[in-house]
Amino acid sequence: MLTGKQFVAKIAKDNEALFCAGELNVKAYFDARPAKEELTRHFIGRMLNERMNMVEIAQRVATMPVDTPAEELMLLSKQALDEAQHFRMVKEVVEHLTGTELDVAAAAAEEARKPQAKGAALLAKYEANTNPVALATYQFIAEGRAERNWDMMAKCIDDEFIASRYAKIARDEGFHASIGRVKLEELCNDPGVQAQVESMAAQMRRDLFEISCQNSVATAEAREIFEAAYN
Repeated sequence: MLTGKQFVAKIAKDNEALFCAGELNVKAYFDARPAKEELTRHFIGRMLNERMNMVEIAQRVATMPVDTPAEELMLLSKQALDEAQHFRMVKEVVEHLTGTELDVAAAAAEEARKPQAKGAALLAKYEANTNPVALATYQFIAEGRAERNWDMMAKCIDDEFIASRYAKIARDEGFHASIGRVKLEELCNDPGVQAQVESMAAQMRRDLFEISCQNSVATAEAREIFEAAYN
């Protein structure tokens, strides 16, 4: 049997095709130079995704067992704060594009009429608030993917105001992925847990790839890479 560290290293290697495919889709989207109206719509969806992440992580912190190690509480609390800051930063991106202060409630109501796909919705789908294995898997895969996607976006987009903020968000997402990695290494010293993570990771990668295709550009090259890796 693989140790927890060895197993998580395998998961990391298996994630690479997802991350590469996501980068290709993101690059194609921003290389196409979307109109301001499309970018505004896009970033409103991303803003609300950051808020959803904040709420879900904060709820997990609020319901963790009383004997949860203080360091684990602090790391997840830091992630919830990061997500709140990302919400603010992406709101500022939207206001930078429109030149006016954003009515968040109105924007959320409008976006809800035609909702964009959101990675944060997977926290509820996989019941991460009550399943520490699911939460750590989500952090490791979804936040790792976000780090790569947002780093790519920061390199592709011409607007320095947006690029600088997303470069910072990307660094934070890498930190969140590292929280998940450490927790998975701790949890995955058991063959039953490893089997659970392997199955969950396979479905989560497919969910995240489809979200990438819906929110950016579904390139043929990205889908070819994804399907070749995961059948």
